[in-house]
Amino acid sequence: MLSFLEEAKVAKTMRLALIAPWVVVPPIIGGLQIRFHQLQSLLARLAGAQGLAVWDLREGGPVSLEEPPLSDPRRPELAAFVPPHGVRALGLRLRHLWPGYVAPSLADQRRRLLEWLAQQQATHVVLVHPYASELAPILKRRGLHVFIDCHNVESELALQLAELAGSAREAEEARLRHLVFRRRERRCFPAADEVWLPSEEDVCRQQQVCGTGARLRLRVVPNALDLRQYEPPRARAPEATEAGAEAEAEAEEMLDIVYPAEFGYGPNVEAAALLSERILPAVRRRCPRARLVLVGRDRYGLVACLRREPEVVVTDTVPDVRPYLARAAVVPVPLRHGSGTRYKILEALALERAVVTTPRGAEGLALRDGEHGLVRELGDFDEAIVTLLRDRQLARQLGRNGRRLVEERYSWEALVPLLRAALEGSGRTSGQDGAC
Repeated sequence: MLSFLEEAKVAKTMRLALIAPWVVVPPIIGGLQIRFHQLQSLLARLAGAQGLAVWDLREGGPVSLEEPPLSDPRRPELAAFVPPHGVRALGLRLRHLWPGYVAPSLADQRRRLLEWLAQQQATHVVLVHPYASELAPILKRRGLHVFIDCHNVESELALQLAELAGSAREAEEARLRHLVFRRRERRCFPAADEVWLPSEEDVCRQQQVCGTGARLRLRVVPNALDLRQYEPPRARAPEATEAGAEAEAEAEEMLDIVYPAEFGYGPNVEAAALLSERILPAVRRRCPRARLVLVGRDRYGLVACLRREPEVVVTDTVPDVRPYLARAAVVPVPLRHGSGTRYKILEALALERAVVTTPRGAEGLALRDGEHGLVRELGDFDEAIVTLLRDRQLARQLGRNGRRLVEERYSWEALVPLLRAALEGSGRTSGQDGAC
């Protein structure tokens, strides 16, 4: 754990500010919100007695982490960019013919936000991409230390989402996001002291997007968990041991195959459909008691049509995904698209659950096939799930190994020294000539 003296050393030399899409409070829904919560919590710890100054873009002003805005899962999330249509879309494409053009998203808040940063006497500012990264050049010109945090390589992800789009309109919107985000990354990222990405693979992709001549300092800041919130069922307090044993017995009886996800996101919807329509029927032919549980917000109703109780359960929004994961016999992650690293895998491993995923799903994680989980192509997914449903000793061993991996590499305590080094300007980063 970061000592008090080390925290004081960092806090004494800086006034830290975070420009966030919104302040995250429970219930936390999906990997994007977990990343935001990770960032605001650890930066607040590093800010020390001065406190972390936070500007909430959705609220349109400064907020306090001690008294954050009330959480409402039904409230629309802030869009990083709202694509225009028709003539305006054509105009946007034409403006991007000028190499210096960067489409603005913060015009209505920019002046007030900059005035607030001056009032706070901020020295170090963390911007969340793609929501606030357009501010990097102007903040750097004002002499501030600027850091940009990324959950994905957003421009590349937008192209993947265009492939998954359900209509021509959705595909065009995704391509426009690609255009806008790629320009922000190429024009604004070089202005930052550092750009933070979840994995080495993302670092390499970002270098390719920005070009080999771009002067970038890219640092891997992995997705991580507060392990105090992820206690494996077998490790609970003595008074809860009996309940924990009952939960594990129920999981084995029901043979729950649990897929936790935010189902407003195309790759997760695709994975849910694969599980329901292709993988589960093959599994049930050999394990008739297996059932699929799709856990997570389905705000557009994209997976509700997959419900076939009792064999396919769709929960929609739940207060807490952890009880569902704790009862899982297997957690499958059959992703074919996406970027960043998967919090759903980290959460499952932290709870000592057995994971089956694709090479794309495991990408960016130090997850070794056969040691921390099973990594399989989609054609072999059902066989891997059946193996874990039948061999509970193997499943438990993979879960225990996975928990140790998260403790060593993907815990908040492992991440704090890395963030401290980034803010102090020390430690390893990847330059334009990184090993990609």
